[in-house]
Amino acid sequence: MKKFIKIFVIIFTVLILVASAAYIDYFISKTKNTYPKIALLKQLNDDLFVYNSIFYRVWYCKTNNTYTIGNYNDKDAVCPKNYQYENGYYTNSLGIKISKRDLQLLTNNDTYTHEMVDNMSSDSQVENAVHVAYNYGKINYKEIEDENLSSSLEYKLIIFPEFVKDEKDNYNWKYDESEENYYCLDDSQDLTKVAKYENNECGVFEEIKMDEKWCANYKNSTLGYDTSILKYCEE
Repeated sequence: MKKFIKIFVIIFTVLILVASAAYIDYFISKTKNTYPKIALLKQLNDDLFVYNSIFYRVWYCKTNNTYTIGNYNDKDAVCPKNYQYENGYYTNSLGIKISKRDLQLLTNNDTYTHEMVDNMSSDSQVENAVHVAYNYGKINYKEIEDENLSSSLEYKLIIFPEFVKDEKDNYNWKYDESEENYYCLDDSQDLTKVAKYENNECGVFEEIKMDEKWCANYKNSTLGYDTSILKYCEE
C-alpha cells in the first residue's frame, strides 16, 4: 500500500510540474509573441508551421513573421501571400501600385483576399479598402486578464491594437497593455460601448460606430459575409 501511495505521489508531482511548465511556456509565448518551447513542430506548407503544445497550438507564418495562439478546435491559420515589392510597392494584376503597409493591412486576418486585392482597378478603390481594413482592425479589442482590476469593476477591461511596423519591416496589429490604454467595455443588449478607464473608474460610454464611407464599402471585403458587422452601421 505504501509503495502504491509513493508511486501515486511521484506521478502526481510530475503532472503538477509538467502542467506548471506548460502554463509558464504558454504565458511566455503569449506575452513575448513567440513559439512555445514545450511543443512538437510540424510544417504545414512552405509558409505555415504549427507548434502543438499540450493544451494549445501556435501557428507561425513565415511570410509576415507572426504567431497565432489557438486551441485544437481552431482551424489552421492562413498566412498572407508572399508578395514581391519594388521600391516599397506591390503592383497588382491590373497595374495598381499598393504600398507594403497598405497591402499588409488589407490582407491581415484575410479582410481582403489575394483575388480581391488583384482585382482592385483604381487608387480610390484601394483607398476605400484601406479605410475599411484599418477602421475594422483597430476595434478588434483584447480583454485584459487582470483579476485584481476586473473584479472591482462592473465592466470588462479591454485594449485596442495599433498597426505598427516591426523590426523586420513588416506591419502587424500590436497590443500595448499599458494601463493608460485601458478601456471599459459594455457589450450588453447587443451593443458595443466603450469608455476610457482612468483613475480606477470608467468614463463616459460611447457606442462603437463606423462612418458612412466605411459602411458603404465594407461589403466589398470578406466582412460582407459577417452579419454581426451590421450593428456598426445601424442607426
